[in-house]
Amino acid sequence: MASAARSSRSSRSRRSTCSWPWSSGEMMKFLPSVLRSIRENAQPALRTFAAIAVLVMLAYPLALLGIGQLAFPGQSNGSVMMCNGKAVGSTLIGQNVTSPMLFHPRPSNESASGVDPHIRPEAAYAQIPRINSTTDIDARFIRLLVEKNLDANRASNAGVLAPDYVNVNELNLDLIQRFPEKYPGFCA
Repeated sequence: MASAARSSRSSRSRRSTCSWPWSSGEMMKFLPSVLRSIRENAQPALRTFAAIAVLVMLAYPLALLGIGQLAFPGQSNGSVMMCNGKAVGSTLIGQNVTSPMLFHPRPSNESASGVDPHIRPEAAYAQIPRINSTTDIDARFIRLLVEKNLDANRASNAGVLAPDYVNVNELNLDLIQRFPEKYPGFCA
């Protein structure tokens, strides 16, 4: 009886009694159907992902670019300022102006972004005597140019409650184009 107890194994140790397909070569029969099922279920998801990726990464940006080019060509190209057919800057990005003959932008540490070309009208009016003394352009005419720029900026804000400002880049370009003899080489 002792030898019979020793020879009988528990059901756990008998591999032949296991009904799982993994325990024998049965799994190899199921593998092709499992892979086919995964492929059939994944294909619609992959097609949807590809369609959304094309829409988000190609169609949408190109549509916005086209609308921008048609509706706002100057702004969508960077608001480039031209002088004698040559790009000399942007109306949106301040230039580092050091010439005493031109209006200077505010220091970068006084600006929120550090690159905007706008100054308060008082700062523009304060620079008129310096420009007048270095260029001999009538101070009253320079003041009129400042006021013209100020009025244009007010109009472009379309009644929105925005503070008054003068765009230094536009004002300097206006001076250079009106008085090329005073600013030789500036638009060359």
